[in-house]
Amino acid sequence: MKIGFVSKPECPRCQELIKFLIDFLKERGHDYVLESGTAKEMKMDGERVEKIHADALVTVGGDGAALWTLQKTKLPLLPINVSSLAFLSEVDSSNSLECINRLLNGDYKVEERARIKTTVNSKRLPDSLNEAVLKTMIMSKIRWFGIYLDDDFIHNTRADGIIIATPTGSTSYSLSVGGPILDPKVKGFIISYMAPFSLSARSMVVPSQSTIRVVTLDKGKSIMLTLDGQDGLEVGFHDEISFTESEHPARFIRFNSDFYKNTREKMV
Repeated sequence: MKIGFVSKPECPRCQELIKFLIDFLKERGHDYVLESGTAKEMKMDGERVEKIHADALVTVGGDGAALWTLQKTKLPLLPINVSSLAFLSEVDSSNSLECINRLLNGDYKVEERARIKTTVNSKRLPDSLNEAVLKTMIMSKIRWFGIYLDDDFIHNTRADGIIIATPTGSTSYSLSVGGPILDPKVKGFIISYMAPFSLSARSMVVPSQSTIRVVTLDKGKSIMLTLDGQDGLEVGFHDEISFTESEHPARFIRFNSDFYKNTREKMV
């Protein structure tokens, strides 16, 4: 088996764990490959994550490392958490060796999670696992957004921003603005509003097979679109942003996945 590794940038603790796991793989006759940024920090050879051919990718760090990696690959992912909080991982440094051994022995399952396909004026952007966020680029300046579901007009609303979240992302940014928590098995997306200037603008759960369309209605006032907290894209007046379920779900390597136990323990 060949395993790829991606580390959180500038994280010596992450790199030490990767070195430990590499030694474990080599002792058992398995191969490995490092993502190029990780390899550079570790003074080793590596490949761009898009070019990595492996049976699985292991990200070491937190949710950020996993989300960054998922935007660039379709390989199954095993996130190992060394941060204070990570909802995407059931593995941390203390049980990482046991889980890698189970991975090598085929003692695992692959769980699929829905992702959002985003287009701006019909141009497709990277898929997102947690959420897509449209927000004002100027603090304290709210914006007008037109919201549609397929051919149905929902409403025009003023707010600091709009969040389109998956069930996986329901415990992330959307939750912080009052959105509901969804079981990952629910086939739906959440529309949440950031500081809406309307009593009627409340979070909604809509079918994931539908298309959510957001039209920016403020002339000459810029809005930033970000996907999973990664690099942003500026959108302008009357740009049409569409969101629907991607045909490429994220795939996670799981051992004892329990959504409610994970949520209960990490949201205390």
